[in-house]
Formats: sequence, structure tokens, C-alpha cells
Amino acid sequence: MKNLTFPDSIKKELYYKRYDESLKQWNMDIETFYIDTTFGKTHVIACGPRDAQPVVLIHGMTVSSTMWFANAPVWSQKYRVYAIDTIGDFGKSECQRPITTSLELNSWLNEVLDALKVDDMYLIGHSMGGWIALQYTLHSERVKKLVLLAPVMSLNGLNWKFLFKLLPATLVRNCYGIRKLYNWMFAKQNTPDPILYDQFLAGYRFGRIQLKVAPTVFKEAELKQLRPDTLVLIGEDEVIYSSIDQAIKRAEGSPKMAVHVIPNSSHCLPAEQSHDVNQLVIQFLG
Repeated sequence: MKNLTFPDSIKKELYYKRYDESLKQWNMDIETFYIDTTFGKTHVIACGPRDAQPVVLIHGMTVSSTMWFANAPVWSQKYRVYAIDTIGDFGKSECQRPITTSLELNSWLNEVLDALKVDDMYLIGHSMGGWIALQYTLHSERVKKLVLLAPVMSLNGLNWKFLFKLLPATLVRNCYGIRKLYNWMFAKQNTPDPILYDQFLAGYRFGRIQLKVAPTVFKEAELKQLRPDTLVLIGEDEVIYSSIDQAIKRAEGSPKMAVHVIPNSSHCLPAEQSHDVNQLVIQFLG
């Protein structure tokens, strides 16, 4: 069946080439494989000791699992890491049926975890991956610890500027608009990774998003129902929230959430301040 995310085979191969270049930055022994699901073939990157505690990573929208290049090599020293390319998003997962509801999203993730034989896991999500991880955890008993890195929406509404950055990148698809969007998500003093940007650019130019679930702000009652201990990391220069202070306040209102603000970082904090993020995550999981 056709890959709906990259329906043109030539453009798909161009994107995959950029993906493979980004993946080289992990600079470690990894396994890559596909898992068949109701919604298509899901691409997974695995590393770390096979018998160690599983840690599952869900990436931010449009950046794919290659975004963990500064984190997975550190976390996998102690844990069995599974980085999953979200079906319907840019990456190497091959979507054959769009995901349109959160129920379908959870069903897809359960199929992947069943195939991996992962029952008790630590779950880490960034941006849209953070929202996916949080809403999944609210409906699952598999998650023993949860880490949310700048989860989109979830705690506070979107900054109105985000749509003005996103629309030119998605509708016009020119390099200028895509570059503006990419740079905007980094703190001004930080330099975005050029190899990952080339992949990001190729995704917007050649791909078609098939993940058709809009993130939401969770109600206080929902956040108070959260069962596992949860670490929330937010960059001090975060740009996606309408109010960073309100996002922090709402997270602190949940009895299970511990919040840390990461200095000198914005939305892409796993790469911007990887040392601080890695250490905080290790301490929390450990």
C-alpha cells in the first residue's frame, strides 16, 4: 500500500536520505526495524541493554526520532531505549491510514508496545510527543514514570505567533518560511543543528502530515488524575505557550508533576541544553 505521508517515491527517498544523515549523529550501535500496525508500518530505533528497563521516546511534530541524537546515547547507557517515529508524521513510519482521533492514536501506540513486549515503561515525549505521551498515560497503566519536555498545549494555550510561523511553512513550503519556523523554536543564543534542519526542510517540502489529531489543554481535573510521577521540563525562553508562568502554575497544581525550568533554552531544549536535560531525566528515572 502507498505511504500517504510521502506518496511520491522519489521525494520519499530524498527525505529518507536526509533522515539517515541525521541518524548518523547518534554515533552508536542501534537497531532499526518496522512494526506492522492497523495504521501502517511503524519505524522504531532501539538501543541500550536488551534486559534493561524500557524507555520509550515520542518525538516532536515534524522532526522524527532523529531529534534524540543528543539524548538517546546517554539514556541508553542504563536503559533499553525505543524511539518511535509517530505514524502519520514525518519520519520513516509509513502511514497507510490517517489517525484522526486520540483513541486511534492510543490504539496505534498500544499495537507498537504490544509488538515490543513492553508493559512497564518510562515514557518521554517532546512537544507534540509530550501531548501524545500525557494523554496516553491518562488512559494506560503501562507508564510507570513520565517525562514531558515542553509538551505542546497540554498545560497552556498556544502563543498566537506560532500559527503565523507555521502557516507559511506548511502552505507555501518555501525555504525562507521553513527556516523562520525552525529558528524561532530555538533561543536566540543557540545554534540549530544544520543536519537536522536539512531533514526538517525535506519533510516540509516533500511530506504530507497524516496525523490529524489536534492537541488540547488538559483540564485541572484530568491533570490531578495522573497516576505516575511526572517530570516536566520547560525552557525559560519557551515560545509556544501563551504564558510560560501559567503553564508552570498548572503543572505545579498536579500532585504528580515536578517542574524544572531550563536556562538558556526555548522549545528545542533536548538539543539546546542536552546536558541539563539528560542529567535531570537520569536523576528522575533513576
